[in-house]
Amino acid sequence: MRNRKFKRQITRLEQTGNDDFQLILTGGAEAFATHELHQLLRRIKVKSRQVRLLRERMFQVGLCIPFLMFAACVAALTSLQGLVEMFVLCIPLCVLVLVYQQRRAGRSFSCYDRSKHLRCIIQQELARRRVC
Repeated sequence: MRNRKFKRQITRLEQTGNDDFQLILTGGAEAFATHELHQLLRRIKVKSRQVRLLRERMFQVGLCIPFLMFAACVAALTSLQGLVEMFVLCIPLCVLVLVYQQRRAGRSFSCYDRSKHLRCIIQQELARRRVC
């Protein structure tokens, strides 16, 4: 039991150690070379754009759910039972797509919520290096 818990902690520490963004947040950007900091800024920009596009698609899928409910109600009023079942079955599918996309967005960029802070730290370090 203790051995398994110890291995999990070691694995978690290794994952954090391999994440450059976590290293910057915990230790600062001084340990990175200038070209690495520029690469990290580009990675932040690209990942932020990817997550923004992913969240826009998630919003569009989420927006489909009320329309599917409305279409199911209209189909029920016009006695089209086959369409009602199809529309109602599409709603859980939309929810599953939303859950999958949210998990993907979370894994895609673990520090997305702190990207402005990361960008600020990196830019301050680059500015400090230009002055020196």
